[in-house]
Amino acid sequence: MILLLNASAVQAQKRFRSPVFDRFDSAVDLRYGKAINWKGESEELRLDVLMPPFHDTMRRRPLVVFIHGGGFVNGNRKLSVVRMFCEDFARRGYVTASISYRLGIAPTKTNNDYYEAMYRAQQDGRTAIRYLRSQSERFGIDTSQVFLMGTSAGAMTSLAVGYMDDHEVPRGVDRSRWGTLEGEGYEGVSSRVQAVVNLWGSLPDNRWIKAGDAPLFNTGGTADKTVPYDSSYSYHGIGHGPLILFERCLSEGIPTGLRPFVGAGHTLGSDKKKLDTCLTSIADWLYTRLSMHGSSQGARRWDMEIKAFDSLNQAETYRSGSLLFLGSSYIRMWKNIRKDLGQPNIIHRGFGGSNLADVAYYVTRIVYPHQPKALFLYVGNDITAGEKDKAPDQLLEHFKYIIRQVRAKYPTLPITWLEISPSERRWAAWDRVQEANRLIREYCASEPNLHVIGFAGSFLGSDGTPIKSLYLPDKLHYNEQGYRVWGRSIREQVAAISR
Repeated sequence: MILLLNASAVQAQKRFRSPVFDRFDSAVDLRYGKAINWKGESEELRLDVLMPPFHDTMRRRPLVVFIHGGGFVNGNRKLSVVRMFCEDFARRGYVTASISYRLGIAPTKTNNDYYEAMYRAQQDGRTAIRYLRSQSERFGIDTSQVFLMGTSAGAMTSLAVGYMDDHEVPRGVDRSRWGTLEGEGYEGVSSRVQAVVNLWGSLPDNRWIKAGDAPLFNTGGTADKTVPYDSSYSYHGIGHGPLILFERCLSEGIPTGLRPFVGAGHTLGSDKKKLDTCLTSIADWLYTRLSMHGSSQGARRWDMEIKAFDSLNQAETYRSGSLLFLGSSYIRMWKNIRKDLGQPNIIHRGFGGSNLADVAYYVTRIVYPHQPKALFLYVGNDITAGEKDKAPDQLLEHFKYIIRQVRAKYPTLPITWLEISPSERRWAAWDRVQEANRLIREYCASEPNLHVIGFAGSFLGSDGTPIKSLYLPDKLHYNEQGYRVWGRSIREQVAAISR
């Protein structure tokens, strides 16, 4: 059926970030392959495709492939949650596909039986991706932007497609029976995906995720009793859940995100409000992964600056009980930090225009060589009024990870978040910056030895906008006077926290 585009919605909203189409076209029950199931029978594999209306002016659209859950034994591609996600993303301007795959587990139901079920499912997932790439002209797919997501067993399947290499296949899997990792069909076509979204799924081994792998977004209920949110138990030997995979990505310098639902169980209890929130979080994150926003620079771009810190650690002597100031360019450019704060014993560790993921990647390397009396953290480059901005809640989750890393060695160290400053250059994002500051402030108030220092009032004039005389011509960074104001604004609180 051909359906109409709401032109005014397209003008008022951003494609991919928001729904911009009232309706969508579809092609259903398409055969993408066949394979032998666990009973030894040949099984046809089918999928459904949803896409923006035929008169969409964009001829090459990103593809989202969705894999349903059901414990590898039930469920189907027409489940309500599958329809909800696929229809919503089609309205946002993506091409979406929901796939069927081989279900069934041997009656013994050992861990290895589940590994084999996952292996068969991921073969079908890879075959479906190759089929869709081979049909890119038909469906208007940008083959360089293929994203894979799934729920529960479908998430485990998606994770295996994204991160399981040939040498990582569990040893008990009978590959002589089931065939190669890639499955069959559409030889010469890639099954590689550009990002994975994990909805309440897990992996057998988080080490499958390695530097250079696809970005990963994770979500789930913290009280999930079916599939672990963390690694406190396993689902038939598949025991590294959303939190652990998020942390693994950060440790490997892979772009990632985490949306926890505190107290929620598996599938978020099928709660419509929670599912809507979950979908919006995923859409916001996936929007930042689109190629139209340019490629992401990984954390390793700061290696030379971190090596310089390593050299300083060898060349300089720091007193036990020094204050460690860590963060982005606001810290790096504060040349008179010791004078402005009245603190002679400061370990000064600002680098680049770093963001929280960068700090997360390097935090142990920067902090662990020292015995600081207190740690002060300022990182201001995650929300910049740009298209790749993180959502405020993602700043909080990255911040929590940094705290966990520091706490592993310094369980009682006072740690202070210096709130992100207003600036004229990023004024359009000030509301979202304030929301991020608020979330971190509330978290710090709930945990011992975490502090927050706010100082925005010192940089806003009577009209509520940034005082221009305190900034460099770039309208972002403080000038010398601005740094003196910052020092005066926070020095008493720094001294009190550091006693």
